[in-house]
Amino acid sequence: MLRVEMIAARQGDCLWISYGSGRAEHHLIVDGGPEKAKVLRAAVERKMEADPGRRLHVDLLVVTHIDDDHIGGVLDLLEHIPEGLTIGEVWFNAYRHLVPPDKLGEEQAERLSALLDGLVAQGTLTWNASFDGNAAVVEEGGKLPRLCRQDGLALTLLSPDRGQLVKLAGAWKEVVNEAEGVQAKEEPKDRLGRNDAWPPDIPTLAIARFYEDRKEANGSSIAFLLEYGNIRILFAADSFPGRILKSLGRLTCPKPVKLDAYKLSHHGSKKNNSSELLRSVSCSTYLISTDGSYSGHPDAEALARVLVEGGPNPLLIFNARTKFTNRWNGPKELKGSPPFRTHYPDDPAGISIRFDGSPSPTIE
Repeated sequence: MLRVEMIAARQGDCLWISYGSGRAEHHLIVDGGPEKAKVLRAAVERKMEADPGRRLHVDLLVVTHIDDDHIGGVLDLLEHIPEGLTIGEVWFNAYRHLVPPDKLGEEQAERLSALLDGLVAQGTLTWNASFDGNAAVVEEGGKLPRLCRQDGLALTLLSPDRGQLVKLAGAWKEVVNEAEGVQAKEEPKDRLGRNDAWPPDIPTLAIARFYEDRKEANGSSIAFLLEYGNIRILFAADSFPGRILKSLGRLTCPKPVKLDAYKLSHHGSKKNNSSELLRSVSCSTYLISTDGSYSGHPDAEALARVLVEGGPNPLLIFNARTKFTNRWNGPKELKGSPPFRTHYPDDPAGISIRFDGSPSPTIE
């Protein structure tokens, strides 16, 4: 059994993966949402309160990239580590993993680097140990990095590649300043998209010309394929679809790649979810992590591609029910839409999904 909790993290990602059972249960966290939201620290405290000894061990904490809506909540947790929490390993590509070390500043990425340096020195955790302390990166040619974790869990790295890290290095100061600036802004209210007409014309949007994301931070995202027994889930972070498509093509499994779930890239952005990538997988469950604030995700164009290319009667699982996300509650008013299903959380803290190898996951 494997459980994925999509914690409601406003516009960001905060994913808690648990597998095994009882004393053998293991935990893997991907990102922490924005710093101001403090949702990761709250989730850790809830887990610890449920333990008689108020103890919790996280086997792996993945910080996919340096945008506030992914890195911020991790900073909040590591700057206020509760007694009884231990972490085995952190995956995070800092500036030193891109090019030789440079003068550090006070931006979020550098704050996290300084924190991790201190925790490593204390022997509290390891940093990119699975990569011998080097960058978590997909090199051209050969096999993709496949890391075996506790109890048979395997993670195959799909992104980033070396070129994307080099591009991030060249724009590092601008990118970290932008991430810090977003974090400092007052949280906005949900907004009903940017330029999306409603109701959307699904067939027309699905064949609209595709323009891929070019933001350096998103291209540096750590994305991976998780395998546990016969369960397979793609966690795409904010990665570029072209990079994921190339990596999936290097897998030795039959094509299209069969998935039990697919966490859509960049909260369902139209620039990070292409029809070509969706056709390269066989999947009926799509996870969408956003409340619609800031960037107006998910884009109608991206979800139109999912509805048309994402298999028969796909299931869209949201981690927040807002006036923005709730617009996708069934196909009745969506022009030309094929059948699809949606599920929203009953709990404002997020939604928990259990995978046991059955054709459909169980919403808990």
